[in-house]
Amino acid sequence: MDLGWDLGDLRNDRLGRKRDRLARLLSVASILYTRGGDEAGVPVDEIARLTGMNKRTVYRDIRALDEELGIPVFEAGRGRYGIDKKSFLPPLRLSLAEAIVLFLAARLIARWSDEYDQVVISAFTKLADLLPQAIARQVMGSMLAVGAHGRNDPFTRNFANVALAWAEGRVVELDYESFEGDRKKTRVRPYFLEPDAATHSVYLIAFDEPADAMRTYTVERIRSSVVTQDRYEIPADFDAQRWLEHSWAIWSSDGTPPVGIKLRFDASVVHWVREATWHRSQQVQELPDGGIVMTFRVAGTVEIRPWILSWGDAVEVLEPAELREAIGGVVERAAARYEAAPGRARRSGA
Repeated sequence: MDLGWDLGDLRNDRLGRKRDRLARLLSVASILYTRGGDEAGVPVDEIARLTGMNKRTVYRDIRALDEELGIPVFEAGRGRYGIDKKSFLPPLRLSLAEAIVLFLAARLIARWSDEYDQVVISAFTKLADLLPQAIARQVMGSMLAVGAHGRNDPFTRNFANVALAWAEGRVVELDYESFEGDRKKTRVRPYFLEPDAATHSVYLIAFDEPADAMRTYTVERIRSSVVTQDRYEIPADFDAQRWLEHSWAIWSSDGTPPVGIKLRFDASVVHWVREATWHRSQQVQELPDGGIVMTFRVAGTVEIRPWILSWGDAVEVLEPAELREAIGGVVERAAARYEAAPGRARRSGA
């Protein structure tokens, strides 16, 4: 049955409505911030007049700013609203190049974010104000991409709590679930936040008070959090760069001894291998056949294994022996699966 619907038109129509809504929310937020930053707030009638919307839509957008984007909207009186400016950092005076650098950083977040993140949406919205119209349209597209992901309100709340505790030097109480599924409650002093694109996660490096030791927590595994009034100071001798000096992703040499890694890359991939600095400690040795030997010194071998395997048969682990054996075992098991007859493989996996 042909109902006359074009799926492309429907998709474009939905995207258009989302884009219009985001632009509308941005306009309302800007008015609330610039005109409603004092205790008197700004009347809804005035917002409706300035935006060309009816009052019902303005009320709905104010509620969305508060509930969906977490913007601190306050009610100053009947029909009057504002935004608490104390909850925002002072405005930045960015050059065009600086604003685009921030946009690229936000794009990285959008690419590895699995879930709808209100903080990312809010940051994109404000960033759009700083950029030329052609680039601002791309910012709006990035917002739509993040907005299409499933929402994760617990992550947004916990990330905000951890970030606030870190910024203000306040202890935060966590209910945390480990990778193995164990739950524990603890109190930590946030020292640093580190994202990792490979695992699509944000990590909290903190001093755990009950353990009396440094610990690393995955923010996505925090089930609940409470920012306390207890204060702390990050020790003057704590250096995040030194802490992560030997990490491939997030593991620190403080808890995992550094290991020397030696890899041989075939000439066929040398061009791509050389395009990036993969680790602070990397050193490269040229080979007569056009290949290279690359060495690293990293905390343990677990985190680097997926990266090594991503190069397929173009890489060979030379050292250490245990890593060579581990990677060789993975390759052998994979080869055994592909050597099986397709019919047998399907039946065994059914």
